[in-house]
Amino acid sequence: MTSVVGVAVLLLTYLQVEWDRREALRQNVADMENLSAALTRQAESTIRDAHTVLIGIERKLQISGYGAANLSEVLEVARAQSAILADVEGFTVLDANGHPLLTTVPNATTNYTALDRDYFAVHSTNQVTGLHIGAPIQSRMSGDWVISLTLRLSDANGEFRGVVLATLLVQHFVDFYQTIDLGSQGVIGMVKRDGTLLVRSQQSTENAGLNLSRSPVLRAVNEDGVRHGSMVLTAMIDGVKRVYGFDTSDEYPILVAASLGEEQAMAAWRSRALQTWSLSGGVLVILLSMGWLIWRALGRQGRMEARLQSMHRDLALANHALEIIAGEDALTGLANRRRLDEALGVAFQSAAAQRQPLSFVLLDVDYFKRFNDQYGHPAGDEALKQVAAVLKRHARRSADTTARYGGEELALILPAAESASAMAVAERIRADVEALAIAHQGSPYANLTLSIGVASCIPGQTMQAPADLVAAADVALYAAKSAGRNRVALSERPG
Repeated sequence: MTSVVGVAVLLLTYLQVEWDRREALRQNVADMENLSAALTRQAESTIRDAHTVLIGIERKLQISGYGAANLSEVLEVARAQSAILADVEGFTVLDANGHPLLTTVPNATTNYTALDRDYFAVHSTNQVTGLHIGAPIQSRMSGDWVISLTLRLSDANGEFRGVVLATLLVQHFVDFYQTIDLGSQGVIGMVKRDGTLLVRSQQSTENAGLNLSRSPVLRAVNEDGVRHGSMVLTAMIDGVKRVYGFDTSDEYPILVAASLGEEQAMAAWRSRALQTWSLSGGVLVILLSMGWLIWRALGRQGRMEARLQSMHRDLALANHALEIIAGEDALTGLANRRRLDEALGVAFQSAAAQRQPLSFVLLDVDYFKRFNDQYGHPAGDEALKQVAAVLKRHARRSADTTARYGGEELALILPAAESASAMAVAERIRADVEALAIAHQGSPYANLTLSIGVASCIPGQTMQAPADLVAAADVALYAAKSAGRNRVALSERPG
């Protein structure tokens, strides 16, 4: 009997450790996917701002010409934009011979030609239309490493007149990426879809412009049409095995990948696994000792039963502790309250960094106590599962988070969603739950329904903490209940 229990403990321990390993890997993958998506939006925003200014300069020169007065006016406008865009080194207009007509780069050297630059050749031979994102180069005006954003300048007849250029400071991206703590082996990289390495958080000049087109990530993007996802693979540059999350831009031919060293990513799991195995080892030692005592003194059955009961309590406490480690609500399959708080904190910080909106939806099953009283708790549990399934269907983006807030209250985090879109999602959820037609005679609507509160904000501006957003959604939920239930209410707090 002792050997059977020992084998069972070892098997259960192995299953628990393996499940915990998969959960730890899944969480790290989700974190990297969310981070890469946020950083891709940040890169898009930076490029879009510079692109907008380039279009303005190109159209101004096309309409008003290249006279001294117009060039002076363009220079003043470009300087004003450079002062606003911190990641942009400056804006430069080059003539058809590659000589600078004007530049906003501080203390720039202007006695040079860009005839041999790839971006100049691309536009002079009319190889591309629209914005061209070049490989990292060392600026001849300042000596800094930059990424070139260029548009072709043409006259009224379509003849080549030069190039309008914006240079993004590589070091600004590196400095920003290094503020994100991914451990000593973690890396963030921005790459063109053709494989050209633009920025790497562990930046070195010998890696500038490195071609990574054979990377499994880029092959998945370019050959299989994958827009975002995750992989565990060994890096081509330094040979370190990492957990990668990546996301591509819909506007520009770039993608951003964020990664954790696998060894560091799984360090916490290894520590927990060691503790779990140590606990199991202790239990086995106890079991062996008990077997020996039973063999030596069969007559002391009462004391042995007490020890067995004590061991069962220890095992129950250990299993309970392991369940707490998990972040999933056992009934609904949604995230539990602890994971909800963590996800909301991450989403709030990310939205604050990107200056993007964030919405929080709080849902409550109407008259749920009456439902349990009339139909029984098993029916109540089944109803909560069906409501949770509806909620999951409407969390369509990888960054959306569904959770059980507590009791019959559920929650939904919608990053980058303004109040209008959040209200639309909430209304669809309410309507779909009502369409389930779960009978509820204790409700004036005769079916199970939801009351929903929605709150939206721009973190760091209209609200300062995740708790403010939750409180606003709670007030809106109370308003929906007070107005008769089975409806959606939007928080009236500024946001």
